[in-house]
Amino acid sequence: MFYTLLLATIATSGVSTAPTTTHYAKRINAVGLDVKLSVANGVLTTPTDGRIVLMLAPDGTDPLLAIEVDSSPNKIFGLNVYKFGANDTVLFSGGSNSSTETGVYGWPNITLDKIPAGTYSVQAFLNNYETVTRSDGSTVTVHFPCGDGAPNVNTFGSLITTAVDLDISGSTQTLELTFDNTTAIENFTGSEIGGCNQGNYEDTEYLKHVKIRSKKLSEFWGRNMYVGANVLLPSGYKANDTTTRYPVIYSQGHWPAGQGAFRYPSADFSAAWDNGTIPGTNTTKERPTPKMILVTFRHEAPFYDDSYAVNTANLGPYGDAINDELIPHLEEIFNTIQAPYARIQEGGSTGGWESAASLIFRPDLFGACFSSYPDSLDFHRHQDIELYTAANAYQRADGSFVPSIRKFKNGTEVVLATVANENHWELTFGTASRSSNQWDIWNAVFGVQGYNNYPLEPWDKITGEVYPEAVEYWKPMDLSNYITSNWNTSRKLGKALAGRVYVYVGSWDNYYLNEGVMEFQKRTDAVGGTGWANVTILPEKPHGGNYQDREIWNYLEFLEAWIQDHGPNGTNPISSDATATSTRGNYWEEVIQTGGRAAAVARQAPPSITAGYGVRVGSEIEACVGRWDPGVTLTAQWAVGGKADCEAFEVTQGEVLKYKVQKKGILHLWVTGEKRNYVTETRKSNSVGVSG
Repeated sequence: MFYTLLLATIATSGVSTAPTTTHYAKRINAVGLDVKLSVANGVLTTPTDGRIVLMLAPDGTDPLLAIEVDSSPNKIFGLNVYKFGANDTVLFSGGSNSSTETGVYGWPNITLDKIPAGTYSVQAFLNNYETVTRSDGSTVTVHFPCGDGAPNVNTFGSLITTAVDLDISGSTQTLELTFDNTTAIENFTGSEIGGCNQGNYEDTEYLKHVKIRSKKLSEFWGRNMYVGANVLLPSGYKANDTTTRYPVIYSQGHWPAGQGAFRYPSADFSAAWDNGTIPGTNTTKERPTPKMILVTFRHEAPFYDDSYAVNTANLGPYGDAINDELIPHLEEIFNTIQAPYARIQEGGSTGGWESAASLIFRPDLFGACFSSYPDSLDFHRHQDIELYTAANAYQRADGSFVPSIRKFKNGTEVVLATVANENHWELTFGTASRSSNQWDIWNAVFGVQGYNNYPLEPWDKITGEVYPEAVEYWKPMDLSNYITSNWNTSRKLGKALAGRVYVYVGSWDNYYLNEGVMEFQKRTDAVGGTGWANVTILPEKPHGGNYQDREIWNYLEFLEAWIQDHGPNGTNPISSDATATSTRGNYWEEVIQTGGRAAAVARQAPPSITAGYGVRVGSEIEACVGRWDPGVTLTAQWAVGGKADCEAFEVTQGEVLKYKVQKKGILHLWVTGEKRNYVTETRKSNSVGVSG
């Protein structure tokens, strides 16, 4: 491994470091493809850290045309670079599983030496990283949001090469590519009010764009950070008519760019409000369009195209930024009803989890959630992984691989990708959970910080070995666990959330998200009685669509009816106890205290020798190897007088060793820990004097 071996105490070690000069991947085999990358004059003004992604697409195909894991025909390879400058070159060569953070890693072929002969279109991309030290003392090198939805490759500011055709013969070949251009944000027309071109879009009569600098996020990240919203106003809305106020539907989901809510173009909604027709049809609605304000959030984050809208130790106080900074700002600008019953959360998939979590953590702020096919609400089934009991996230005990993406053909399930395949695909785009893809953002949102400052991953990204201790730290984000754990606490969520949680999923969900919904229903029903949460599982429905597969205007009418029924003049108004401040959770101070840098350091401990005075040669003593992050592989050596006194031997986390002292002098136990994306580190125990 290309690591620096550190002899350090627990107080001074653990910050993840990287080589400070450009390094080159070493060829593993004698035959294969080498790709040499350099930079054209004027393209790179200052050295940068980042991830280079090399793509080989079928002849005549744009390498970016199809890169999704379940459909891509490409061969994709990734390599981290450090302090890569205008005069440097990088050599892509070989590849292996053993050093994904310092060497080449490929998908579906790990190595460049095993690319089938043929003609390919070849192109490379360099995603830039920026190094920051956050307010809790953790230092990370990540790609910051730039207003483009954080694609996993070819994001704003990326260096790119011109695509070239290459005939691969199977013999040794060297291809030279030059980074000769950078990626810009397309169709960006708004005025810039923040860093990294994360600006606003052009407003129309009814569609407005709002962006603010978040004080809380900026303090955490040590740089300017922004959150925004696309606000779709109902026809007839008059800004100066402050007596006419509207409920707000807050729609969560992936980066919405400049579009309106509910995945429909704003122009269609505006026209429908004006003339009473349904978007895309000539059908006239039988009743007036519900009058409400539709808001879609923009909260692109350093690890993904959105933050999951909650406070997390790896991403920062995004929940507070949205709920305590952005929403009050919106309520100052627009004529909204400023009461929980008139603030509704909705969304699908990622947005399904976000909408549910936003209500569950903030019953004091929102009235209800309408969560469609949400990401795992209960980690007993994280997609199809039995996370709390599985020994391996990729393979079951019977040897079968855990599926991740499916479709149904003539009623028969067809698996399109496995969990292993997806995770290995993600590794080409970034190590240390920095791929800007699905499994990595779950690591960042649900988990705590690792001792290397990056997300503490719940399993080995290569092998799939599950780390139960790391999984345990996910429990505060297990929404059914959070509800049931706070059922009768001071938050009283059993009563506070009753009748306010609505969840929909299809039994044929493409990503097995129906399984987490079923676990959520089972566990909340167990404490609250059947139907405590309003769960709808539609037979044979796949992933997608509006809540309960409703047509859009029917859905809005459904939401309008709920708001009217639960308002102060409705038949079932929300009680003040249900929206009390005491119901609030996911406090930033608690999140960072239990999951930030200080907590990561507190988890560690150096090895220790248990021995009193008067230790002599021939005495038997005990020692503990110390505490390390889950997944760290450990070896130990006894040392006398500062020199190793035996060959290194394997030890396990928490293991207690017995040793018969062989020599007089000052005795120590040295324990060395290794883990992908961690600095290899040797920790030294307390010293024990041994007499003859």
